Amino acid sequence: MVGIDSHKVGAGLTVRTFTSPQTATSPYLVLALVLNGDHSDSCRELAVDGLVIVEVPTRAGSALDDCDRALQWARSVATALFEADPSRIAVLDTPETQPLAAELAERVQVRKEPPILAETFHSTENDLHARIAALPEFAGPTEPAVAVHRRVESATLAQLDHLTRWDTTSIDTIRAAYAKITPPPAPANERVERVDDVVPGTEEQPSVPVRWYLPRDARGPLPAIVYFHGGAFIMGGLDENDDRLDLIAADLGCAVVSVDYRLAPENPYPAGLDDAETVWRHILTHSDGLGVDLSRLVICGASAGAGLATALCIRLAEVGLPQPALQLLVYPMLDDREHGSLRALEGGAGHWGLWRLEAERHSWLAYLGELHGTVLPATAAPGRATPDDLRGTAPAFIGIGDVDALLDSNLRYAAKLSRAGTPVELHVYPGVIHGGFVARPRTQQTQRFLDDVYAVLRRTFEAGD
Repeated sequence: MVGIDSHKVGAGLTVRTFTSPQTATSPYLVLALVLNGDHSDSCRELAVDGLVIVEVPTRAGSALDDCDRALQWARSVATALFEADPSRIAVLDTPETQPLAAELAERVQVRKEPPILAETFHSTENDLHARIAALPEFAGPTEPAVAVHRRVESATLAQLDHLTRWDTTSIDTIRAAYAKITPPPAPANERVERVDDVVPGTEEQPSVPVRWYLPRDARGPLPAIVYFHGGAFIMGGLDENDDRLDLIAADLGCAVVSVDYRLAPENPYPAGLDDAETVWRHILTHSDGLGVDLSRLVICGASAGAGLATALCIRLAEVGLPQPALQLLVYPMLDDREHGSLRALEGGAGHWGLWRLEAERHSWLAYLGELHGTVLPATAAPGRATPDDLRGTAPAFIGIGDVDALLDSNLRYAAKLSRAGTPVELHVYPGVIHGGFVARPRTQQTQRFLDDVYAVLRRTFEAGD
């Protein structure tokens, strides 16, 4: 008997799976792409033959993306639901869907995922098992793929298909993919004044561009946040954070200064960290003129910017400069080593829009430059820091989603901070992906994330009064 089940895989798409007792002996999945007509009999016959069949009812206007959604879903649940091989998948097409199968195979090749076998229904009288088995072996992922369609919050899942399809061929292609989803500059919030400035350099270091966000109705000296943008050390800039930083300044009555630090590979480590230190020293020296309260200074960043923020705290401890009142780390990028949650996204597993292992590798190679492969200082990759490196650093807040490639490195780092005697507040948000904080909250968990960030900032500012 053939069992038929329905599965929602996102964006209003529901697929049907066909399995039989013989399926348990087969490690292979087959996606059957259908536009018109009923192909249930063919799907049943293939299931009886020992294959797992996923029937994909592609829809006009989104047919190619429907195929891609179904493929990503099949890879993510292959092992858990069917004990199948997520790297060996065939796609069966009809004359109507043959162009879709070809385009899907091209997408897979561009993303450097395991190749798919494209066949037509009428050719299945030959040994489909053998042809799938002949697909080249794929080494990863070495960790179970993230079951995105079961774990990501539903409101976020609906947005995943609008994320970029990462082309991880080179730094240039990663940057081009990132540029496609970078929001346009946001108009200034009427409650906030934005001021672009340049922090003077020294004989050893260049000047650093910064942008201040100042609440119009507040009186100084103000609590202040020194903010470092994300972008994997190779991308990002001031404009993309305007909306979020406007709101923080207006809602909390604090000053925010966003740092336009130098990016790799043009300027590898320690260039960005040197820029961060230049800005920190400037604020310490000129706090009166800047109208900020040194007892209520926070260092904050997102992703690579959070990695830079915690690296700055380590450097401040090394050189004996004052620490901030708090290091606020939003899903920090900390470690060049490939922990399990990152390896689980190798080869495009999970979903095409998630930050993935291959992009992370390019970014760390660019950032570390000639240091790659050597014994790294803690300020280059804070995830490698020892408790001795972390002693004396500022209290920390770490927030990250549980569907984030950087989760494992964040959990390890929180434990290291605790062992070093640094107070650390760790939050892990179910169903939240990497990048879930910067945009305005769309879901219950991203709203909790923002609420917790605001709460720790308020507590920090009140304690420094």
